[in-house]
Amino acid sequence: MSSLTLIWVVALVLIGAALTWMSGLIVARFVKESRSATRAGERKLIIQALSGLLRGQTEAVSALSPFVRQPQVLAEAILDFQGLIRGADQERAMGALRSLGLIEALEERILHGSRDERLTSVEALAALGGEEVKAALRRAIRSKDANVRMAAIKGLADAGAPPTPSRLLDYVGTGELTPSRIFAEVMRQAVAGAPGEGLLALGRQDLTPLMRAVLLDALGRSGAYEAVPALAAAATDPDPDVRTAAVRGLGRLQHPAAAETLAGALADPTWTVRSAAAEAVGAAGLVRLAPTLAPLLDDPEWWVRFRAGDALGRLGKAGRGLLEAAAADDARPIAQRAAERALAEGA
Repeated sequence: MSSLTLIWVVALVLIGAALTWMSGLIVARFVKESRSATRAGERKLIIQALSGLLRGQTEAVSALSPFVRQPQVLAEAILDFQGLIRGADQERAMGALRSLGLIEALEERILHGSRDERLTSVEALAALGGEEVKAALRRAIRSKDANVRMAAIKGLADAGAPPTPSRLLDYVGTGELTPSRIFAEVMRQAVAGAPGEGLLALGRQDLTPLMRAVLLDALGRSGAYEAVPALAAAATDPDPDVRTAAVRGLGRLQHPAAAETLAGALADPTWTVRSAAAEAVGAAGLVRLAPTLAPLLDDPEWWVRFRAGDALGRLGKAGRGLLEAAAADDARPIAQRAAERALAEGA
């Protein structure tokens, strides 16, 4: 075979391979779009049946029954439909789905579905509500998938039955859960419902600085004034992240008893603590700390200067007077710019 013939053969083979590959992509896309369209149509039918249920249509339950064998589609439809209804209507619709055996079907998908199917099934399960669902979610916490475990715990928290703060800390300690935004949110829900248990958990000796910070954040958001002493004590912790969380918590509680602690935090060597303290002073309206706050207009960190200026602007006449004085002081150009910005934004 001549070299020219070989080149032609190779070229034809490559062209054939490319055409085959492109044809495969086209077919795969067609199949995917077809499945998506079918799934969308099924979700529409489920939502229509749920809507019919709310209108008293007796045949609606029968229309939903076949979809119990397709729990993933039903789960997706439930999550779509849930946002459209509230109160008694939501309970009526979810009650009908529970009566069809959907809890068991979703649990099956949690055990044997793909990763996405497991997560969607947990979310849909939480949406159903009821004591049976809470029991199913507690069983889902034993899943080997950490994401499923976290979703199940979040579902319990949303249902008003979160694990205790100490139990949540245990999950992290054993490696069953990893700290995340969702974990912090669940901790806030747990502590909001039981601030006393949150304070007890704070006394544990096995807490890492990160877990102490998460717990302090939750206590600060709980609205429980009994947390003020614990937060004040944590504001002098050796770890800067813990101090920052404690000071932010004091700022959220806005209790006047925190004034002395916040005054000390304004001089903290870590800029995040100083920034949080400045914001807290403004939020709590601690006018008597205005003279202590004003020097932070010269802080080397821009964010601290910003927070100090904003806080002074919230402290009424006393704070505004200090801003005006700084804005007129040519000998302090950094403070002057920070004060001018605060005055301009507060005008």
